[in-house]
Amino acid sequence: MKFDPMTGQPIPEENAQPKFDPATGQPIQQQNGPAFDPMTGQPINQTPYQGQNFGSTPDQPKKKTGLYLGVGAAVLIVAALIFLVVKVAGMFGSPATKIEKALVNTFSQAQMFDTSVLQDSADDLQVDMELSGKVEGTKVDANVSYAKKGKEMSVTGDAGASIVSLNFSFYMNQSKVCFDMKGLDSPVFYDYTAKKDGDLEDLLGGEVTFDQIDTILKTISDSDSLVKDLANANSKALATLEFEKADAEKFEVNGKDVKCSGYTTVLDKDSLEGVLNEYKAALENHEELLDLIEELTDQDLEDMYDSLLDEIDGSDEAEITFYLYKNQVAAIIIDAEGEDKVEVLFEGGSYPTQNIKVKSGKETIYEVKGEEEDGVITQEVYSNGVKTSKMEYDKESGEIKMTYTDEYSGSEFTLKGTYEKVKGGFKLEFDDIEYDSYYSASIEDFNLSITATKGAKVEKIDTKDAVDLGNADEDELEDLAEEFAGLFGGF
Repeated sequence: MKFDPMTGQPIPEENAQPKFDPATGQPIQQQNGPAFDPMTGQPINQTPYQGQNFGSTPDQPKKKTGLYLGVGAAVLIVAALIFLVVKVAGMFGSPATKIEKALVNTFSQAQMFDTSVLQDSADDLQVDMELSGKVEGTKVDANVSYAKKGKEMSVTGDAGASIVSLNFSFYMNQSKVCFDMKGLDSPVFYDYTAKKDGDLEDLLGGEVTFDQIDTILKTISDSDSLVKDLANANSKALATLEFEKADAEKFEVNGKDVKCSGYTTVLDKDSLEGVLNEYKAALENHEELLDLIEELTDQDLEDMYDSLLDEIDGSDEAEITFYLYKNQVAAIIIDAEGEDKVEVLFEGGSYPTQNIKVKSGKETIYEVKGEEEDGVITQEVYSNGVKTSKMEYDKESGEIKMTYTDEYSGSEFTLKGTYEKVKGGFKLEFDDIEYDSYYSASIEDFNLSITATKGAKVEKIDTKDAVDLGNADEDELEDLAEEFAGLFGGF
């Protein structure tokens, strides 16, 4: 049976008998009301929720189909990033929405300990870091605080090594970026929304212009809008794909072989062109950023788009099948013509992503092995059969041990510390570091603490007597450069 990806309704066939919902056994009725976006459950043209990224993905084996599979994999990966934090509402009847719900349930639990404040309170977040120790006998210390509340952000800190020390502060809002440092005669600021007639552009040799700087800073300031548009594009892109019911298959989930329902879509020129159209439309909403990209790459969006379509046109099609079990993803299978089948297997455990395998043909190219015993969670990561990292976390004591290994250099890096929940967030503290390498430096009295909590304390900078970089003349800019040279001359 085929489903309409935009409404979730079955597509009626000529002379077809009444259809039944395979999940409920109830007759399927024709819906005459307004269409709904399957990604959000909202009436079409309403704005979906914003998405966000998660974690990293393993390297894929080299494919003859080149860009085609690369685009296909990128679509899936970016979609998964969005699904991680999307607050899904509305109906879940169509295959696309069932897959979305399963991805949310699978990846939202992908953590050994709770750091959700970093995502849930991203617009009202305070992160404080303290570092101290001795490197080759030289005392080193640093304190940095990051705060973001709405459209305002600040970073303050001080750092020192031996007798040299720095104290700095940075502040950004919807019109200005400001910077101050102990030792400067006055702060400096740059207004990226105002007209400028200073000499900075000339001193930079024309290679960097005020318009380019303004565009970059506006994009950073309004990054929520860009992320929202790209998230919307992801939802629309997935909705353009047509899914068909696949034969049920058995996969290992939580230590048992279980029967999983499957849904298949085909990635070919037409379907990928529909996907690319959504991303193209999203970028066109940000004209200044698009102009900057085209200026820096010396290629306009239409040329980039046509080039991608030409690459896709010469590629073979691929089938992507999602297998679901109890509203979670059990497996994703990528099967391209003439290529080894790629399988991403979510074997679960205490949480759905505790054990993962990525296979190309018969070879396992990436694996996460996890287990929990007597309250101790252990997770190991392997790349092509070689262990690259190991993490241990004792849920009762909060003790953490993280080890990273470089097979090629033979070096090994280990951090030991504790995790604890604090009001509004969490605290990580590491007081032991081991670095086994031929080039390793002596590190003593090491301590690193990172605290993240909801409730930002943004520190503003008074710009009443500050240097305006956009309107400063050559003499003012040269004086400022000499001040910076004096401050950093001790390093």
